[in-house]
Amino acid sequence: MNLFEKVEDPTDLATLKSVIAASDRSHDLVALGIKHLVISADASLKVVEYLHDLLDADLSASRPRVVLLADATQILRNGQDLKSLIEVSLAEHFDVSRITLGGGGHLYADDTALDAATKALEGAAAVVSVGSGTISDIAKVASDRQGAVPHVLVQTAASVDGYTDNVSVVLRAGAKRTIDSRWPEVVLADTEVISSAPAELNTSGFGELLSLFTAPADWWLAYQLGTDKSFHSTPRDLLLTFAGNPSEWCAGISQGNQVAVEQLTKVLAIRGIGTGIAGTTACLSGMEHLISHMLDMYAAGHHFEVGLHGKQVGVASVVAAVTWEYLLDQIRAGRKIEIRNSTAGLEQTVASVFVVCDETGALGAECWNDYSAKLAKLDSAGDKITELLSSAEEIETALGKTLPNSENLLRGLHLAGAAYSPSQLDDWVTADVWKWAVRNCYLMRNRVTIVDLLDAAGWWTSNDVDEVLNRVETLISEVENV
Repeated sequence: MNLFEKVEDPTDLATLKSVIAASDRSHDLVALGIKHLVISADASLKVVEYLHDLLDADLSASRPRVVLLADATQILRNGQDLKSLIEVSLAEHFDVSRITLGGGGHLYADDTALDAATKALEGAAAVVSVGSGTISDIAKVASDRQGAVPHVLVQTAASVDGYTDNVSVVLRAGAKRTIDSRWPEVVLADTEVISSAPAELNTSGFGELLSLFTAPADWWLAYQLGTDKSFHSTPRDLLLTFAGNPSEWCAGISQGNQVAVEQLTKVLAIRGIGTGIAGTTACLSGMEHLISHMLDMYAAGHHFEVGLHGKQVGVASVVAAVTWEYLLDQIRAGRKIEIRNSTAGLEQTVASVFVVCDETGALGAECWNDYSAKLAKLDSAGDKITELLSSAEEIETALGKTLPNSENLLRGLHLAGAAYSPSQLDDWVTADVWKWAVRNCYLMRNRVTIVDLLDAAGWWTSNDVDEVLNRVETLISEVENV
């Protein structure tokens, strides 16, 4: 029985924690460190209330120093500047230092921003972050570096799931990497603000959400091959229980419908919690995220504006689902398995793939460092690879509801008003760039996905990639013409 079916409200963290504790192998999970998760139309107005609870301070007798961390993007709440509203309310009780990162340009979670935020938190009693997933990731890292400075996170869009986890996505040598940071003590998701956020942010969040229907299959696969022993059914069940069937509730997201947006915010929050308790992002980050990271690196290398993460992930989730379906078709067709006998020349292959993003070779070296570690693991999985590829029916049975369904994902994106085709991504994502990202995504990091299995079998040639992408285009045409 799925214990999470007994939880009526996923923001009831006390009940959620008790169910997680009662689950099988709960000792293998990471303790959920968030104390309060508030998803409501007035959540951002409760910052002072929760800070008072966190600091347990007599605010009439002292004025603890609090850092308000934000980027330069204006965020409105009923026509008023949200960051200024929060700053004014904080100033009534605290000594407030408002730190704006990124200036007028795009903010990245790179060493410059991380170091600036960490320095700003020196001697602070608490930090309040307001805004995007990027500013939240930076605040979580800075809080961690400064010895677990209490963190109140004000969520202003439903664009990513990183608000409620204990990791941060940062840039390292131009490559996106996920590093440990820490849970925020309080997450305040203001649906009044979120529903009025640019539609593309919330539809991007819906795209991000869909990886919970693709990545768990990759996570399971890595476990079967013995390259990742972290697989655990509890985070998976948590995710699938509260996600439900997105096509039944996603209509209206692009129009800011508060009911749909609130559900989106809740599911994204559960995604973050699922990642956190699993102790790995692998449960929600598979092939679809690798494709998105590839696009990010290409954009950074060519000085293009980086696309919305969730928007890219949503489109890539359809590709990931089709790739799983393609694998099963190859097995059923009895295709000959051609296991690679040598890794000679692969380092140069990786270098040539990423030189288009970085002529210095630093990015290629960083990716080779991760990919070569993965190769070492896969080399010892030869028999397991052959065994897995012996029966499509056994894979389908083992995965059950975890097996991705490309048509369901695409229809959900279409109904939500989200991007569902690579042609709806940024203009610089040409057909050639898209194929480059899809074909080579497995070369960028030490994480096994469906592409690694296909490549190990000799089934991920240029022609195979073309066939997968053609199937996606055919599916898009069918959904558009319904």
